[in-house]
Amino acid sequence: MQDGGAADGPVPRRSARVILLDPAGRVLLLRFRLTRGGRPFEFWATPGGGVEPGEGDQDAALRELDEELGLAVPLTGPVHYFESTFEVDGRHWFGQDVFFSASCASDAPRFIGGTEPEERAALQEMRWWTVPALEKTADSVYPPDLARVVRRLTS
Repeated sequence: MQDGGAADGPVPRRSARVILLDPAGRVLLLRFRLTRGGRPFEFWATPGGGVEPGEGDQDAALRELDEELGLAVPLTGPVHYFESTFEVDGRHWFGQDVFFSASCASDAPRFIGGTEPEERAALQEMRWWTVPALEKTADSVYPPDLARVVRRLTS
């Protein structure tokens, strides 16, 4: 990961993520715990992560599924894009997320938590979510329009 927070503004960070659906139409999310504004910040997000130099988006998404969940499944897409600016551990980023979709049995993913110590410390758990649960939760979920995207993908 690049150092962020330069005086020039946020550092670009491209991520490849997967909207992973089970046969019941639930989406798998990972709970992250990071530091934002000097305080712990928890949120739920789809599996995925940073695209490495020279790596394509789909290859990055496949690699991240393997590293985080021990999973190898075919991907469809991209099916969604989301951009945001954010701060983590005092670093400022401009996130460009590209999303693919995939399906698997609900018992197929194994919570591995990544390969790097920083990633293992941040990843707390995984959980399957229904669209109504996403729409009602007070928890932070990224992307914030995920319920709408899952509805579109499952209808």
